[in-house]
Amino acid sequence: MPSGTSPSRPLTPTERAAWLGLLCTHTRLLRTLDVELMAAERLPMSSFEVLLALAEAPGGRLRMKDIATSLLISRSGLTRIVDDLERQGFVERRKCPTDARGFDAILTDAGTKAYRRARKVHLTSLRREFLDQLTPEQLTALSEIWRTAGFDGSASTC
Repeated sequence: MPSGTSPSRPLTPTERAAWLGLLCTHTRLLRTLDVELMAAERLPMSSFEVLLALAEAPGGRLRMKDIATSLLISRSGLTRIVDDLERQGFVERRKCPTDARGFDAILTDAGTKAYRRARKVHLTSLRREFLDQLTPEQLTALSEIWRTAGFDGSASTC
């Protein structure tokens, strides 16, 4: 930081545009994805994110607390989401084999099928609403910017 400047100084117009652009783009994308997932698969974005985490996990199984941490939601919030997914037959909950106090969420066959259908909707919307709006060079620059800001490209660093 240049000498004589305060970290709490007001944002410049460029800094403000960068910050608000990030926030607004994120909010707009989540709203659009949520609406389209609900319309196509009757699955809110929050439930899709849980299915995605499980689909990417070894054996389709994760500790509930680890899912909550990776998705930045409370454990009680995750419990409500998993309750709904369990009622739909997409997820099962079982005692953690290594910690009797904990529970694992496990993706079922029906959950895998629901995830695959919802993934098509998610990817189509994500490409249309965001990725296809940018050139390959802009996408490369954006990924480099996120890496510089500390994001290594994995969902676990969010």
